[in-house]
Amino acid sequence: MQHSLENPTHGCLRVAEELVLKGIQVSSGSFRGVWSRHNLLTRRERPLRLEKTVRQQKIELSDG
Repeated sequence: MQHSLENPTHGCLRVAEELVLKGIQVSSGSFRGVWSRHNLLTRRERPLRLEKTVRQQKIELSDG
């Protein structure tokens, strides 16, 4: 899920290939199922979720 937020334009196959490079074997179909359950299936939905997540984060400003 974190990878999807960091790279919202990556598709299922690209995410699966990125994880293989990190030593994690997952099929692109598995991502499609997870994204479907979390309403992240389309390229449009993932950036919207990123925007929502960032908006919910509290940011502390310093005088620095």
